[in-house]
Amino acid sequence: MLQALSTTLKAILDAASAPAPVSDADVSFDRPSDTFNPQNTTVNLFLYDIRENTELRCNEPVVERLNGLVTLRQPPLRVACSYLVTVWIASGEVGEASILKQHQLLAEVLRVFAGQPTIPPALLSGTPLASQPYPITLVTLQSELMRNPAEFWSALGGKLRPSFTLTATIAIDALTTPVSAKPVSSTTFTIEDATSGANVTLHQIGGTVRSAGNRTPVPEVVVSIEALGLRTLTDAEGRFFFGGMDAGTATVKFAKAGYTTVTRSMPVPGVAPTAFDVDLSLAP
Repeated sequence: MLQALSTTLKAILDAASAPAPVSDADVSFDRPSDTFNPQNTTVNLFLYDIRENTELRCNEPVVERLNGLVTLRQPPLRVACSYLVTVWIASGEVGEASILKQHQLLAEVLRVFAGQPTIPPALLSGTPLASQPYPITLVTLQSELMRNPAEFWSALGGKLRPSFTLTATIAIDALTTPVSAKPVSSTTFTIEDATSGANVTLHQIGGTVRSAGNRTPVPEVVVSIEALGLRTLTDAEGRFFFGGMDAGTATVKFAKAGYTTVTRSMPVPGVAPTAFDVDLSLAP
């Protein structure tokens, strides 16, 4: 994942839309120590800091519904990857002209990255980053990550030189096992009667209506329990719910234009976690 991010940043600099001083330069990822001395004009992207962006942390599980199963996954980590961006002019050039070219190139690289608040999706196609659930943001000039540049460069084993920080935030899935099960078809809750003070147990039941042919959810099916005067419609995912019911057995009818009407007996409460699935066939 980190390798894909680095090569994608290189692709941004190599793009035809980048100004000539940038697109013509080499791109490297080496540590810019005293021994780093590229022969050609080079933009160096040194990945020096990786940390979780706690402001983007989410503790809610990711819920996926497919083929009658509900899968719960741990939300991905939002990881901020910070690069030290420096430029190096061809070793044959020295003096003030070389320094000014360095400043010009660094400014152009800054303009390129500052003009990309997020990495374009086209650059992510065909890479491990293509399935990212969130846009990959790019932020430049985060000075709080490097409070003492002189000490930072000393730790790198190099001499202080013009640079800026580029931070890309990506999502990384933790190595956890997702949990899959059929959706719960019933919920039981107890309330206290305001008059007698006795506890009353009520139930919520529900299920999913699918097409008998391809098992896709069927929305806007009329679901009714005529004996209790209850009626509802399935939602966009074919789900329905009834609440406030006594224990027993309910006769539930499912009807929609173009489909054969189905009547099923449904236990109250249902047998969790087995979902109450109904298949509707197209009317002849």
